[in-house]
Amino acid sequence: MKYRAKAGKIKYEHGMIHGLREFLEALQKMPEIQSMIPGEIKPVKTSSHIKIRRLMPTPTGLKALFHSGGAVQEVFFIGPADKLIEILQPFCD
Repeated sequence: MKYRAKAGKIKYEHGMIHGLREFLEALQKMPEIQSMIPGEIKPVKTSSHIKIRRLMPTPTGLKALFHSGGAVQEVFFIGPADKLIEILQPFCD
């Protein structure tokens, strides 16, 4: 697949907000997660350490909104939604 590191599950097409790359790299080890696709970064008026503000189901898995340092980035997780919610829920704000 295009824009992926060797044997990785993360697509590196866009930049990532501070702390997101390390977080996603730690999640790569989970067999339930098939792929992780970061979207574009948008500015917001909050600033803090990385956290998930929202999880939304999609036809292929979940979309999560990550906030960090005055920016928000959506990340699409491909895999079974129920397992993904179980993995990501502890990181939600």
